[in-house]
Order: sequence, then C-alpha cells, then structure tokens
Amino acid sequence: MFTPPTDQLIETIDRKELPAVAFSHDDVLATDPAAQQLRRAEADRAMLLANAHQAKTTIFFRTADGHTKRVRAHVLGAHAEYLTLKDGLLLPIRAVLGFAT
Repeated sequence: MFTPPTDQLIETIDRKELPAVAFSHDDVLATDPAAQQLRRAEADRAMLLANAHQAKTTIFFRTADGHTKRVRAHVLGAHAEYLTLKDGLLLPIRAVLGFAT
C-alpha cells in the first residue's frame, strides 16, 4: 500500500477529469524494479476488488508537471500499459505511484 509523504499536498480529482491530465512518457518508478512489481500486483488486486466486490481504490499518480494527485475509482482492467477505470477512462500505469484501499 502506498503512503504519500506527509509534507506534500496531494490534490484529489474526480475520475472524469483524467482525460485532461497530461502524463510523462517516463515511468515514475523507473529506478525501482521492486516497486514496479509491487505496483503491478496492486493493480491486479484493485481490479479484482472492483470486479468482485464493487470496491473503489484510491490511486496515487504523478502528472507530467511533477504534481502528485489521487483519484478514487473502480479499476475494471489492469493491462500492461494502462488501468481501465469506470466509464472507459484510462490511466497510464507508468504514472501510478501506488494504491490505497
């Protein structure tokens, strides 16, 4: 489970705002292969919780300008490059810092 730094302001956005967010082309966890594997496992877990129990997950991600944001949503699909959220919205997995339930 991801725990954001306490000194950093983290904006919560609505999932419908995601199409307007710009994401970097680089992976936010590029220097930490263990964190990438954990992110993948947490993405799969979030998908299972959403599909089996209709549970929302809080997803922490970084935008192209370096700001950390969070969105609370149902993760309907966890693909190699993207997370599919409710209403067909996509969030690049390379931008995801972590998950919290």
